[in-house]
Amino acid sequence: MFYGKNLQVVRMLHGLSRKELGERLNVSEQSIWQFEKQMTEPSFENILQLGEILQVKTAFFFEKFRISKTFSENNVAYRKADVSSRKKTNSEVVYLNVVSEVIDYLESFLNVPPNTLITLRERVGEYLFGELTNEKIELISSVARDFLDIQPHNTNLLLALEKSGIHVLEKNVGGKADAYSAWSTKEVPVIVLGIKKSAVRRNFDLAHELGHLLLHPHIDFLTLEKNERQQTEREADYFASCFLLPSQMVSKDFKEIKKISNPESYIPLKSKYNVSIQALEMRAYKLGFLIPKQHSYFYRQISIKDYKVEEPLDREITLKRPGKIRSIFHLILSNQITNLGSIEEHFKMERRLIEEMFSIEPDFFIPYEKQEAFTSFNNVLRPKFGAI
Repeated sequence: MFYGKNLQVVRMLHGLSRKELGERLNVSEQSIWQFEKQMTEPSFENILQLGEILQVKTAFFFEKFRISKTFSENNVAYRKADVSSRKKTNSEVVYLNVVSEVIDYLESFLNVPPNTLITLRERVGEYLFGELTNEKIELISSVARDFLDIQPHNTNLLLALEKSGIHVLEKNVGGKADAYSAWSTKEVPVIVLGIKKSAVRRNFDLAHELGHLLLHPHIDFLTLEKNERQQTEREADYFASCFLLPSQMVSKDFKEIKKISNPESYIPLKSKYNVSIQALEMRAYKLGFLIPKQHSYFYRQISIKDYKVEEPLDREITLKRPGKIRSIFHLILSNQITNLGSIEEHFKMERRLIEEMFSIEPDFFIPYEKQEAFTSFNNVLRPKFGAI
């Protein structure tokens, strides 16, 4: 029996509309709709083509693919305008639920450390009662920075977030979003980063999404009015600014800048704190080191120098990529607890789809291609390896 729901899931996993998939398959949009609603069944040739296009095995369409709805549209915090696109939201939620299934399967072989971000969320929860003022956000950011043990130069930010229990992923988010985040129904936090960003902008995205996870853990984002969404974005932005650039740490540096409205004056601090020139100036402005006239001049210079597109040092500062999922794959495969073929067969997915979901380069799996799993020792990693 052909399961149309499976087709819908994997189509949305790829972020394809019915029209786009129909064009690739050389059938109408209506035909794809009929396949998904099981009103008609695709031909054998179409099924082979669908498997090739969507990077799944043909058996994928004939076994009910069960995914737990651990993420919902209501809890996903999108940046910028994409929060208003329901189709976009649905596709990303399908992505979150599918990768969650894969991660749960991989972690079933491990003794996973506790999720400490929940402890941090509970610790700062008392500040969320009543109006969420800038003073409260500044205090929450300070508690979070100390709890996560972030280094002064912010270079351990990504690692610290992964160690706290956040699954940090990266993919082509598309649209106008930079990144997004969500808590699952199982209380697992996820941050999804866009690609093609500089290292310093990625740091701000990470801090911004951490802000959402801590400041807005129970908000129904789909029900927010435009002004309410904008307010949550401003709160997350302010959290990121305070978190990356605590006032007690940066005030002395700002005082020593001679030309405070000149973008070039912030280049040494960008190198020191791994934060963008624009984020540094905005923090200086909010702390009172610039007057509005100087602030306006700064942004005119940013526009003239085209720094909104690329700043000095953007290519020199190394971009760090998420490593937690790679570490899990390495632990499981290098210890031959299972093999690539078994993982592919379990989910009826081709390896290239798994690589795409987790932004893993193909070379990563080459050392494990010919390994066979010792299936009789299925959970040997649980007592043997505790940390990832």
